[in-house]
Amino acid sequence: MNKIRGMTLIEMIIAIVLMGIAMVAFTSFLVPQLRDSATSHYQTRAAALSQSFMSQILARGFDENSDLAGGETRCGEGVVGSEQETCTVSGSLGAEEGSIASFDDVDDYIGCWYTQSTQTSCNSTPQYELSNVLGTSIESDYTNFRVEVDVVYVNESGSVSNDIEDYKRVTLTIHAGRTQSLKLSAIKGNY
Repeated sequence: MNKIRGMTLIEMIIAIVLMGIAMVAFTSFLVPQLRDSATSHYQTRAAALSQSFMSQILARGFDENSDLAGGETRCGEGVVGSEQETCTVSGSLGAEEGSIASFDDVDDYIGCWYTQSTQTSCNSTPQYELSNVLGTSIESDYTNFRVEVDVVYVNESGSVSNDIEDYKRVTLTIHAGRTQSLKLSAIKGNY
């Protein structure tokens, strides 16, 4: 006659302990992977936002004093007494218009573009709600995103200059949640 034998209490305890160790090892490996899985998604969206924002800015004129209605006369080359006689001095770069829809030159975009959850993190002024080219809020599409825009004059070698130059460097810094910031720069020429 065959004797049927089950698991003893000690064998059951050993099995439970081994299963517990295996589960802890599995979850300690899996949890960091889940947390980091959103990083590439945020980086892709940050790149798309930065490309859109940079295109919007570079589509504008070089300077407030440029001929924005056809571009026949560049700022700094106008007739004495005309609006195009000089370009905006370095210390006066920034928005001249009150509404975003009226922005017409690259330095109008200087400042922090925020969503409701990121407004307190802004490092620059003025502050604007993150919006599309039409001025419509895009907060629901870019929650936890913030864009810092800086525009400075640069000389031909790319060095920052306090003098009026023929080039402006537009720098965007995109902050997307807890991911690493994305920084983009472009040069706009006075042509």
